[in-house]
Amino acid sequence: MKISTTKVLLTAAMATMCGAAYAQESASITVLNDMIDDQGVTYQPCVQAVSPNHRYAAGPAFNMETGTFGMFVYDIETGNYNVQAALDDFGADIREVNNDGVATGYNEQACFLNIDGTVDYFEAEEGMSTIARDASDDLSVTVGCYYLTNGYLTTACVWKDGERIDLPVPTDEELGFETNGSSAYYTNSDGSVIVGYVVDNFSTNPLLVWHLQDDGTYQCDPVCARYFSPDGDVEGRPYMVFAPQGMSRNGRYVSLNLAEASAETMITEQFLGRLDLETGELETYRADGNGEIMANAEMSATQVSDNGTIIGYVLAGGWVMQQRSAIIWQKGETPRMLASIVPEVEEIALYDSIGFNTAIDITPDGRYIAGFAMDDMYNYKGFVLDIGSAATAIKAVKASGEEAVEVARYAINGTRLAAPAKGVNIVKMSDGTVKKVFVK
Repeated sequence: MKISTTKVLLTAAMATMCGAAYAQESASITVLNDMIDDQGVTYQPCVQAVSPNHRYAAGPAFNMETGTFGMFVYDIETGNYNVQAALDDFGADIREVNNDGVATGYNEQACFLNIDGTVDYFEAEEGMSTIARDASDDLSVTVGCYYLTNGYLTTACVWKDGERIDLPVPTDEELGFETNGSSAYYTNSDGSVIVGYVVDNFSTNPLLVWHLQDDGTYQCDPVCARYFSPDGDVEGRPYMVFAPQGMSRNGRYVSLNLAEASAETMITEQFLGRLDLETGELETYRADGNGEIMANAEMSATQVSDNGTIIGYVLAGGWVMQQRSAIIWQKGETPRMLASIVPEVEEIALYDSIGFNTAIDITPDGRYIAGFAMDDMYNYKGFVLDIGSAATAIKAVKASGEEAVEVARYAINGTRLAAPAKGVNIVKMSDGTVKKVFVK
């Protein structure tokens, strides 16, 4: 297997404004090509995880023959990979990979997928299905849930050195609303903080946090009980959606999807939240049209770094999958289009224009972003993006006060245009913004 890598150096103007230190760093993207298993079956990678050392990528792998999702882990440094077919019609999923190339997920049962070509499946009682979502760096703590095969209620759990332990969950009376199961979804690097949710009647998945105690047990903090109510009509608890969508590896930040009740529409557009578990501060952002994101746009968070940088996607025109564009929300800033942070990495703008660009994981240092998209032939493409010092460089260019001008123009298939051409054109501006224009 080969990978394609695009290296993008900072322009001379950017290097001058940012200083010599930033001129040495570049933005780059690694796009994974299709993978082939030992049976000769071709898979398209959907990257959903990048290791903290940014060496390994992992996620589901689309089987082009069966239309199901298997799973893979890939070594960016050597080009080696381990790809496995789905064991049932539900398919497989991978959401985390550590610095040793061991990915956490499930394929009929919870498992570890290793870059050495092996798969370690968790033991489960007969009639039970298990799902692993995340693990500590050393794999001693794994979080997820289980359910009876003939049922549907999930139970949040943790595996400590292979032993499954149920996580405590507040009662409906304590929470103030009816629940139908629970799940653990994220853990920090050492397994001392776990983030998950209870399943409410509308499956909005309100936030729970578990903290490791001195005696080795976990205590639940029902954070949602301070913010969430099913109809958003309880004083002090206005959110109808208060769903976790990532936790930083240092255990400090939780990225959230939020929504409130509206008398006119019953529910507002989904917007972003950043909860600081140390201070209790909740920051929110609604698209007001004053930045790069259109007013009232639906947004979804997917993960957050140790410095509070949130990644995700924005939906143009409604809640449908094929309208995603990748976004980034750095702490202290307003959310921006990811394409405008790295305007010379052409693939990001192209994936946005096709409409399925999903930034889904970020390394703890906030530098490497993993995601998946579709190309102009609607094939899945997985990528790992190194933003380098590009974010700082773009900010410096904007601060110069110069009027933005067009610097490049592309067709929908990524071909560079010398002049406007009929149809959709992708236009890059000197201030780092990217826009689509229609030429008649």
